Amino acid sequence: MKKKAAHFLLIPELIHSPPNCAIINAYIQNGYVVDVFTPGSTPEKTIYGDSIRVFRVEYSWIWILRNIIHTRWFSYALVSGTSEDPLGIVGLICTIYRTKGICLVDEIKSGSYRGDRSELWKKICIRAIRNSNFSIVNDNSRIGLLRQYAGLGEHKEILVYPGCFYQRPEISELKRVEYRKSWGFSSEDFIIGSSGGFNMTAGADWLLRYIKENDDVRSVIQPLGVTPLSMFLLRNLDYHKRIFIQNQRMDWNEAWESAQGLDIGICIYMNQAPQFQNMGISSNRLCMFLAMGVPVIASRQESFTFLETYECGLLVEDYNDFESAVGYIKKNWADMRDNCGKCFEEYIRPSQRYRTLARRIGELRPQE
Repeated sequence: MKKKAAHFLLIPELIHSPPNCAIINAYIQNGYVVDVFTPGSTPEKTIYGDSIRVFRVEYSWIWILRNIIHTRWFSYALVSGTSEDPLGIVGLICTIYRTKGICLVDEIKSGSYRGDRSELWKKICIRAIRNSNFSIVNDNSRIGLLRQYAGLGEHKEILVYPGCFYQRPEISELKRVEYRKSWGFSSEDFIIGSSGGFNMTAGADWLLRYIKENDDVRSVIQPLGVTPLSMFLLRNLDYHKRIFIQNQRMDWNEAWESAQGLDIGICIYMNQAPQFQNMGISSNRLCMFLAMGVPVIASRQESFTFLETYECGLLVEDYNDFESAVGYIKKNWADMRDNCGKCFEEYIRPSQRYRTLARRIGELRPQE
């Protein structure tokens, strides 16, 4: 009989996100049947086939009281989850049933980004991290942040797996042209792209100002968390014909594949909470752009300095910097595009990091 693993997600959409995809595939590679637990509606189909089942969960004390004492939890050899809400359940299952655990701490809720959870829930989450067999963060800069947040000693193992697919979509000039055509732009147009959160802390104002002031540049915006009013205003800008707005949420793989149609990707994080000033390769959009050969403009922080080392991106602090960065990348685009591939292979190294993750999960597998 195959061993079983349980993996808890914060929201259903994360079932195909790069780090969760890596964990689930590493389980499958090591011979596990995976039960994924998520709140809200469960997806009818996944990319994992028959190797996983999906169940509903609620991150509440009522759900815990009704479900935590159950024989089903004895059947799992490994339990894992993302932060922060799911780790409360992971911590309780691992403690009560003495199950091995893995914590994917993809968000570190500290400082001004503390969140709304009670002190008791956060203590259970921290206990889960402390008692886990190992934890995962998404960038080297977050190792120290996690040790401080959870009070971890230097002996506690922390792996780094980026916000990146370990197998990126195919890149081809044909697909690049096709995507640009689908957006209403030509092969010669210069396109700046934004993916994910679109707000003042993500550089939305800089991008829109630049498009307004430079009629030779186009933009593709794939926004998340944008209100209907904001969408209405975007569609009614004087220069809206030079902006393509993705109306429906794209799946993870499609978003990545479409990025190859861009010329610049923006990765601005102005939120001063510790997590957002330690982004590095935890940023899905940054990994996506570099993987697909798109030079980036990123906000200046220590975790992004590798972009300038590899000459595949520029760091900025204000709009004047942003404006200069676009001009520089336009002049040096071909070389910077080539450098994206080198950075992807040498610095992000998703395939190598995935092999390490799969090996460590394999080492936790019980003997038959």
